[in-house]
Amino acid sequence: MDTRPKREAIGKAYASYHTHADGQASYATDNGTSLLWRISNGYMNARFGAMRKPSVATGRCVMPWLPPLRQQLDYFYRHLPSRRGRLLDVGCGNGVFLLRAKAAGWLVQGVEPDPIAAEAARGAGLSVFNGTLDAFDTSAQFDAITSSHVIEHVHEPRAFVSQLFDRLRPGGFVWLATPNATSLGHRRYGEAWRGLEPPRHITVLTPKALRALLLGAGFTSVRAHRRGRGSRYILQTSAELSCRMGRQVPPLSHWWVDGLATISPYLSEELVMSARKESD
Repeated sequence: MDTRPKREAIGKAYASYHTHADGQASYATDNGTSLLWRISNGYMNARFGAMRKPSVATGRCVMPWLPPLRQQLDYFYRHLPSRRGRLLDVGCGNGVFLLRAKAAGWLVQGVEPDPIAAEAARGAGLSVFNGTLDAFDTSAQFDAITSSHVIEHVHEPRAFVSQLFDRLRPGGFVWLATPNATSLGHRRYGEAWRGLEPPRHITVLTPKALRALLLGAGFTSVRAHRRGRGSRYILQTSAELSCRMGRQVPPLSHWWVDGLATISPYLSEELVMSARKESD
């Protein structure tokens, strides 16, 4: 954005935000009882060490044959490594992902600048620091750090990524998701694209820019992950906003975009990247 909101004023843009919902209630509803959910749970239990019920054990064999769904489930657990340890979620919101990771055996902690969202996470029994990452004063280092749709909100993305690097143990894993500035949705809807979300989103990155930030901070093994299913919400809201702006734009099918996102990590509406901090 140019001109950018001032740091002391940006909080006004979050007075009503989706992360204010009850974290425990959100976690309780991210499951189902259909056959597809039972197969999905079987896959997530095998892949991520979750203990989701009800489940079908053969899901671990079935789901790899359904790549758009499998990639969506991998995103659901943020491509976490099989070896568990201490996990920090930066911008944890109401804590729904922390609850998911905790149930899979991770020792979890969160950082959340929004006081209402932080309080919702604490109400779910989670340890959450209310503030920004640079104010998070701890000597602890983490085996995994995740940050979903946060980097686009910060004023200094380069400093933010460096702080993630500093708080990881050698050999640690970092995971980020953010809107994709080169997405088909952005090309189709332009200023009406939901990924822009002014004034909350300050910097929207291209794949090349996000990779450069990670490498510049010292990370190695940078990997872009295929998103699979997941574009429906952003494309629908972009189309609605385009109509409200009086722009006549042919709608973009989420089925088409999800299919392309299954093939290439650079054609999804979100960028999803992970990286490693080299061992000493």
